[in-house]
Amino acid sequence: MTKRINSKQKGNRAELELAKILTQRFGLPFARVGVSSGARPKQVRLDERATETLTGDLIVPEGFRFSVECKAVNVHVDLFAPSALFDKFLEQAQADAERIGKEPMLCWKRNRKGWIAAVPLRAFRFTGAELPAHHFRYRDWLVCSLDTLLATESPCFWLTLTNFTQEENHDSR
Repeated sequence: MTKRINSKQKGNRAELELAKILTQRFGLPFARVGVSSGARPKQVRLDERATETLTGDLIVPEGFRFSVECKAVNVHVDLFAPSALFDKFLEQAQADAERIGKEPMLCWKRNRKGWIAAVPLRAFRFTGAELPAHHFRYRDWLVCSLDTLLATESPCFWLTLTNFTQEENHDSR
């Protein structure tokens, strides 16, 4: 008899794991939003900061350029061919990011597999950051392992100019 998997718990665990990975990488606090975007009432008007905080699956530090969408779906998708499921994930990430004026980042974890990350190629063009060595293109998106993406060193790729300037000033003290 197979053990039934609670997909909500699985998603929550993946979000916590991803928040921990990003917190360790950047030394800045990332956290789960705690309420899925589908469960949030659409009629409630929130101020700009609250909307930004509650959009995407993770609360990101102020100045982080990306809205993060996290998926924990154990379905094989051939990313070298068009995929309705992957397109749906990308559309959700794009819509959330556009709502708050950020770039989208999709992070996807399959059971007993590493994380996959996808960001629009334009995120590299506008920052001057180099494309990771090991990646492939899916439509207008760069797809690679999350570890490979997180190895991108350019602070301008990850942080807005305002946040980057504040970090430089803090580091020079």
